[in-house]
Order: sequence, then structure tokens, then C-alpha cells
Amino acid sequence: MYKKLGFLSVLAVLALALSACGGVAVPRGTATLSGTVVDATTGLALAGAKACFVYNGALTEICDVTDANGAFVLQLLPAGDHAVQVSKTGYTTARENVQLAAGATTTIRVALNPGLNSGELRIVLSWGADPSDLDSHLWVPQGTGYYEVYFNDQGDCSADPWACLDVDDTTSYGPETITIAQLQSGTYSYAVHWYAGTGSWAGSEAVVRVYDSGGLIATYTAPNNANEPGASGAEWWYVFDLTGTTLTPKNTLSTNPPHTSAVTSLGVK
Repeated sequence: MYKKLGFLSVLAVLALALSACGGVAVPRGTATLSGTVVDATTGLALAGAKACFVYNGALTEICDVTDANGAFVLQLLPAGDHAVQVSKTGYTTARENVQLAAGATTTIRVALNPGLNSGELRIVLSWGADPSDLDSHLWVPQGTGYYEVYFNDQGDCSADPWACLDVDDTTSYGPETITIAQLQSGTYSYAVHWYAGTGSWAGSEAVVRVYDSGGLIATYTAPNNANEPGASGAEWWYVFDLTGTTLTPKNTLSTNPPHTSAVTSLGVK
């Protein structure tokens, strides 16, 4: 049988057999996935996280464990649109979509969300290499106006307004994270501001994930707008409103933030 197949064919069959993980046969290729896993609330590297390749929606045993720098590498992967699943005790398991090219290395950063207490919510923004800086903004209802939580007024999770910016990233990828410690009456608004960098919303790979104590409850992807924000003026991505525990998707691009009046400065950095 081996003579009929030829040496290269035998190698291919063996590679396929060795990649049959949990009943999932994965054709091996020449693509590489290199990643870094960080804590969504600190931006610091997480060692000991397990990253596993996902093929056709099924989890495989092609895995690696992150080192002290939070780094992992998965090799000999098939090209195409796939995913990677990352898990660590004490964190919500994350699954990230990836585009792999033959003979090339794709680089990603995965932010894992630490567990939340009942009544808490967390908003995690991540994106790609460009733009260099996207900023999270949360408008917290306060009387007839709002408190605005963002990089210049980072809020407070132990006192009014019971919401805070956990981490501010200015060098691509994120995460940029806001935690709501106690929900207030009224309607919150959340938006992303294109602060610096080149490219377009369509190519930004910007994703917003919302978590509660039970895990991931919503995922929002940036609108497929081909215009560069600086050229079109669409610097604001209005993502959602939140009233009680109800999320209302907005997912629109605009030249202005959702709220420009009756906004109180917190003076907390």
C-alpha cells in the first residue's frame, strides 16, 4: 500500500491521522498562528492559558499552553477562515475567528475576561494592528444627564458612578475594558472613538464583547464601512444602549458621539 501511495502521500495520510482529534480530522497545512493572551482588566500577559485550534466549528487537540509572556504558537495549520479557543481557570473561555494564509504567520491578541459577581457587567473592546488607538466611552445615566467614563475620566468602580475604565490601550489590538460595578437606573450608552491610526472600520477587526456573571452575553462587530474615518468623518462607532439588563444594538457610524450635552466631568483619572 505504501509503495502505491508514494512517500509524500504516506506523510499526508499520517499527518491527517495524527490530527484526528476527538473525531475531528484536520488536514495539515503550512499556516502558523501566533498569539498573546492577556487579562482583559489589566492588559497583562497570562501564563498557563490553553489555546486550541478550531476546525469547521469543532474543537481539536492541536493546542499550546501560553508561556510567561502569554505567548502561544500553533503550526502546520490549514489555510482559510478558522478559529482558536483559549481557556484558563477563573476566566471566561474565548473563541476568536482567524484568517490563515498558506506559508504565513497570523498574529492575534486574545483578552480573557475574569469572572464577575452578580449584577456586574464588563465591556471589552479589541481590534487589529490598525488603527493604533481606539477608545471606549461609556455614558452613565445621572439625573437628567450623564457621566462619561473614558481615558481622561476613568470613573470609579467602588463609588459613584459605579463604572470604571480598567485598562486603556494605545498601541493596537487592545484590550480596552470598562466594568460596570452597579447598574444605575436609566439608559447607558457605549461607543468607540477612532483616536489615532490608519485604515478603515471595515479593516479594523474591531469587536466589542459584553459579559455578565454568567459569561459572554453579546458580541458586536464594527460596521463594514470602507471609508477611512479621517476622510469620511465617521470617527464614532455607536455600539449599543443598555437599560437595566437589556442591550439595544445601535451599530452605527457618525461624526459625533451619542451624547454631547448634559455630560458631567467626573474628574477621576
